[in-house]
Amino acid sequence: MANCRELVTIGKFAEAEAAMLAATDRGEGYFPDCEVRASFYENWGDTLSGEDQIAKYREALNYWQMHASQATSGGEGTARMLDVYRVSKKIDG
Repeated sequence: MANCRELVTIGKFAEAEAAMLAATDRGEGYFPDCEVRASFYENWGDTLSGEDQIAKYREALNYWQMHASQATSGGEGTARMLDVYRVSKKIDG
């Protein structure tokens, strides 16, 4: 994951994607590390424009929604939905 972080730091998201996906895969039957994946795609989307940007935001939204669905209490779920709402607004705007 360190190499992935270095690539992201210099804006090379496409080159970092495979390493990020591998590092956040928890195996069959388990959610991936959704928060890391969501942040990755949202940050990538922030560097783009047009349809490419919307595609990355949709990917981020998918993972933020999965992250929110794993909440174990109402307050936690409400807090996690803030990320979902933020990315939804980016897509709509």
